[in-house]
Amino acid sequence: MRVFGSTTTQQQSRTGLEVTAGPSAVIEEEVRLRVGKTDYVLIPHGYSFIGFDSVTAPYLFIVYPTKPGQTISRDALKIFRQNDLGRDDVFQPAFAAHIVFYGSDEQDVKMSEDANEELRNWGTQWSFVQGDPLHPVAPGPYVFAKEKIWQPLESSEAGIDGRVIVPSRCYYRPSPSRPLDGLRVAVKDNIDVEGHKTTLNNRAWRDLYPPASKNAHCVQLLIDAGAIIVGKVKLQAMIVREEPVEAVEFTDPFNPRGDGYQVPSGSSSGSAAAIASYDWLDLSLGSDTNGSVRKPAHYNGCHTIRPTTGIMNTEGVVGFFPEFDMPGFFGRDLARFPEIISVWYGKSPMLLPPLKTPVRILYPTDYLGMCNKDQLTAINSFVIALESLLQVKRTPVSIAELWKEHQPDGPKNANISEYLRTAGCYPFFHDTYVATSSFRADYEKKFGVPPFVHRFEHWLWDVGKSVSKEERDECWRRCKIYRLWLLDSIFESTSKDTLTIIVLPIEVGKPNYRDSPEPEYQLLNGYASLNLSPIMRAPEVTAIVGETSFLSEVTGKTAPYPIAASVLGPPGSDLIITQLTIEAMKSAGIPVKVKTGASVR
Repeated sequence: MRVFGSTTTQQQSRTGLEVTAGPSAVIEEEVRLRVGKTDYVLIPHGYSFIGFDSVTAPYLFIVYPTKPGQTISRDALKIFRQNDLGRDDVFQPAFAAHIVFYGSDEQDVKMSEDANEELRNWGTQWSFVQGDPLHPVAPGPYVFAKEKIWQPLESSEAGIDGRVIVPSRCYYRPSPSRPLDGLRVAVKDNIDVEGHKTTLNNRAWRDLYPPASKNAHCVQLLIDAGAIIVGKVKLQAMIVREEPVEAVEFTDPFNPRGDGYQVPSGSSSGSAAAIASYDWLDLSLGSDTNGSVRKPAHYNGCHTIRPTTGIMNTEGVVGFFPEFDMPGFFGRDLARFPEIISVWYGKSPMLLPPLKTPVRILYPTDYLGMCNKDQLTAINSFVIALESLLQVKRTPVSIAELWKEHQPDGPKNANISEYLRTAGCYPFFHDTYVATSSFRADYEKKFGVPPFVHRFEHWLWDVGKSVSKEERDECWRRCKIYRLWLLDSIFESTSKDTLTIIVLPIEVGKPNYRDSPEPEYQLLNGYASLNLSPIMRAPEVTAIVGETSFLSEVTGKTAPYPIAASVLGPPGSDLIITQLTIEAMKSAGIPVKVKTGASVR
């Protein structure tokens, strides 16, 4: 994880360390503190609301906001400890050595006897500060040192020899105007964050382009809603395939699931691996062209969504094929997805209204027939939950057989796999080669040599260069015919009587070791399940619906393996399919919140 305020930056200079905790801040001199085994970076609070006489060593305290006329009782203190301090991963009991009741003089509040007893049980001292109504102070941990008040930001481990700085959760209070207040977010490094370089995990791209002048639109929406950008995460270089054994410039992220040596998969690998690894991280942003959020979600055991294409502004998200490219996000708690979707999409006219019609569940034998036994068992349990929730039975379908029967592009094109063999990739490869032409030319002009990219990118460029404009357009014509046929004949997307969804697997659920030999370069068939939502311009929610196990070749022991299922609906059904997935999982007792580490449970 490339974090803001990394250890490398600290070693280079003790001044100008950049952190992101709400608005950008610059610390003129880094002040660090260790409490027990935890390291903190201190940032000036900006408002000196209390002083402690004769204090030479750092003095820890917490703030408890008050109002005149308020009663402070034992129950109120316990609720504060549980709800405010208990949910905070930055707070530790040492900060409770002193409590500052901020907002009222002592005579203006009532301190019950049981509150005094409770504070004595805590072993804490306390004082009252009237404060200034124009300067409210958030509850939570603080430090008095060097005659200043500081806020401690925990310096958590991230990546290899790196750190990320996270603020106390106590400082934030979600509200209607800031529904994501305090949400900690990591950003895939093809998405702009103001003041930081967008590198695409490629040194040549990093060296050529300046730091971003503003946040990507999808990032700014989260910040405006109160989220905190804590750092940027790796991706597969140039936003295309880069297996761990192909990663020659930057080490591929480590997937924490199972034996710890499974591939993180997909270009949004760092985004998914971070969510699966770090409890202090709430959300991470990725992007998806033909599987780049959905595959990593499966392999790293977390939830994600690929939005309806075009439903939101993609400005500031670097991609080379806008027909397919969309930002997405990863999280451990699927129940939080609706509020994040609402912030991202706003009142987009593309969003379908809340569900008021029956739902039809398609069960595609084309794709589910390729699953292994354990994978199919987990997905079937989820489908049964959907059937029970919606009071309908699944409808088995074969997309290949229906295509052969309907012949949307004539009898000569009845074999869908052959018809779409190059349709999904040729337009993507051709347009990527054209879109990266200025990168190649500008880099060579500035540095006198061609930019380095890994071998798969060279292969992609070679294929893209060989595809003529006529071939590209013919492939895209086939994608359009396929899309219209899917929407009209399979999903009946214009129907006002029924909403159709389809349940899909994500590849074959089996171990894939990060040191496996480099796989053969090949085109992803347009008929592949990963191309269904991009070609349809439809949303797809990928959720972890189960966990199986495998005998690890690395450890020689049994290790857990996550199983994902995807729910795809017609364009604009993003919120609907998310809610259906949540409700079905809850009804079946499938956890909607996964844990970090080796196992999702």
